[in-house]
Amino acid sequence: MNYALVIDEIFNQFEGPKFSVKLWNGQEYAYGKGSTNAFTLVFEDEETAKRLLTQGALGFGESYMEGRLRVEGNLEAYLRLRHQFKHVRRSLRLTMATLHASMSVPRDRKNQIAYHYDVGNDFFQMFLDNKSMSYSAGHYQTGSEDLESAQLEKLKLIGEWLNLPAGANVLDLGSGWGGFASYAAKELRWNVTGFTLSKAQLKYSRKLIKNNHLDKLVSFEYRDMLGGLPKTNFDAIVMIESIEHVGKERLGTLFRQQLEALKPGGSLYIQVTGQYKLRSADRWTLKYVFPGGYLPSIGELLTGAGEAGFTVEEFSDDTSDYLRTITEWIKNLESQRDEIESKHGKPFYRLWELWMHGTKVGFEVRYISLFRLHLRKPK
Repeated sequence: MNYALVIDEIFNQFEGPKFSVKLWNGQEYAYGKGSTNAFTLVFEDEETAKRLLTQGALGFGESYMEGRLRVEGNLEAYLRLRHQFKHVRRSLRLTMATLHASMSVPRDRKNQIAYHYDVGNDFFQMFLDNKSMSYSAGHYQTGSEDLESAQLEKLKLIGEWLNLPAGANVLDLGSGWGGFASYAAKELRWNVTGFTLSKAQLKYSRKLIKNNHLDKLVSFEYRDMLGGLPKTNFDAIVMIESIEHVGKERLGTLFRQQLEALKPGGSLYIQVTGQYKLRSADRWTLKYVFPGGYLPSIGELLTGAGEAGFTVEEFSDDTSDYLRTITEWIKNLESQRDEIESKHGKPFYRLWELWMHGTKVGFEVRYISLFRLHLRKPK
């Protein structure tokens, strides 16, 4: 099977800026329009072409991590182009090549490392803001804020939306490194209970609260929010980009449990990476980045909340906030490349490089969006 011809057939169908593809046999093909190349996609061997044909995003992601598939030039330009793959016309040659390749390529590769969540706080400190360690989109009130200021504006926005008095009791589901809890206690004098399933985050958060002498207002628990919520009547529940880990089948149950845990008139704040049109996450993302993850559609969120008994107080699409946030994360990540590769290896760095740039492009093309919702339990 001549896989060089197959690759040429696929990329000849793409429209966009000028780019080229360099194959393992030395051949190079040019596509698109323009005076300069946006990027060159380099295949190190024929097996990589087979993996892309049979494994799609998983084959691409793993080949990129291994350095067997490289993008020389603008990575995001290629990732934008990848959104055209679903429109590729499948000729008889392409169908036969895919079938032929499937006979010689392993179906999957064992995941040796829990890449995304078990890498330690020191890695996340390399690209998150130093103040709040927020692993979620900030809020760019004017558009000119730096990352730390945008994260502070996000916390202020939550406080304004909830509008609770001092002494209010708040449940923080998926409390991360304690940035929200620390702000809510120090600036708003709220009592906060945080749940996390990361022991590294739990240790960091408890130390943060102790160092800031907020022990009387904040407590953290190593606890799964899906295992049931406390019967305490909270004034508010906050979920800052943690509902993505709940899953489709458990959304309705969680909303009902949250309603029961709130006082009459209590609030539920959700910041979520979601979708307008429901799509499944690709296999590479689910394996290496977002194990067990699920990005709910806005329809699912509003339907689930409504069926549980919530009413909608406020809703906003703030996708631009995530675009600015992840642009800053990318700058920080790339400035620390040598240190990250030294500590964790080149495949690890390429994973995060690919995920961040791919996520940014996903927001740009509106494949995914950032939603903020303020829901209320009727009195």
